[in-house]
Amino acid sequence: MTAKITLQMDPPLLGFEEINTYILTPVEDNPYFFWLEAEDGPKFLLTKPEYFFPDYLQQVKSFCMSNRAKKEEHAAEEEPDVYVIITLADKMEEITANLLAPLFVYRQKRQAAQIVLYDSDFTTRHLLFPPAEHRSCG
Repeated sequence: MTAKITLQMDPPLLGFEEINTYILTPVEDNPYFFWLEAEDGPKFLLTKPEYFFPDYLQQVKSFCMSNRAKKEEHAAEEEPDVYVIITLADKMEEITANLLAPLFVYRQKRQAAQIVLYDSDFTTRHLLFPPAEHRSCG
């Protein structure tokens, strides 16, 4: 994604029910992160889960397909881009991603939705840089 896009969030983000319009913008000089920002409202750091959690997308798609009615109209739907909200921390190794409630972005429709994956093993605090993956700099 190289340009910003205005999105209508339906349903609204949990905890921000009064805000429906956000702008999704890539972080300058960093292709792995994006800003989701409401005018005069909150600003969230996002990433695409495949960058940090390689098996996550397939699990989410399988979970979503098994939990919704399989109608012909869904087959013709645009394939969404999936993003997760990042929670920053003082230490890089404590930065987390919310895998429980990913954002589905439909670019052509300019719509987005946060889907909560109830009855899954995902949480709101998955380490973005697990200890086994930390790099030694010495």
